[in-house]
Amino acid sequence: MAARLLSGAQLSLSLAALSMLSAGIPGILLGILSAWFGGVTDRILTSLSDAVLALPGLLLVLMLAAISLGSWWALYTGISLTIWVEYFRYTRQRARVTLSEPAIEASRMLGLPWHIIVLRHLAPEIGPGLLTVAAFGAATAVTAMAALGFVSVGLRPPAAEWGVMITELVPYWREAPFLILQPIMCLVVTVFSLHLSAGGLRKA
Repeated sequence: MAARLLSGAQLSLSLAALSMLSAGIPGILLGILSAWFGGVTDRILTSLSDAVLALPGLLLVLMLAAISLGSWWALYTGISLTIWVEYFRYTRQRARVTLSEPAIEASRMLGLPWHIIVLRHLAPEIGPGLLTVAAFGAATAVTAMAALGFVSVGLRPPAAEWGVMITELVPYWREAPFLILQPIMCLVVTVFSLHLSAGGLRKA
């Protein structure tokens, strides 16, 4: 049980980290582009994000997971497509406020290249908040993976994943209730810790 729980932790946290990177990079870049150019670019990207938000995130992950049962890549793709909007909306909002400040206008008038403006002015403003978004996104990824594994749509046995383990141990909850409590507590502690870290980052 200890070996499987540790393997499940590695699997869940790896998926969460990879999903955060895959969703964060395009989300941040598109958010900066939307705020930088505005106009038609902003309207197109905002409409795209609204279209993604119109579809419940878990439903999108469920659809992709159902198409390819037991596929790790289907879960990864679905979660990444769901959470990139959070990075985009936050980055766009903060970048629009920052780009309207006098310091940015002065930098543009001086002819400073765009990457210098982004690194010196935008990055310090949006960086701390993005860490908070990433922590919440990781908690969402871990929860979605466990939920889909529990209903036998995500990863399948013998994969050592917490949701799969809960399903496997349900028939034995009367004889050995402490066994099924172990993956449940791992899931609760992990998600709770990620939410606490997000709250700490927000205050910082």
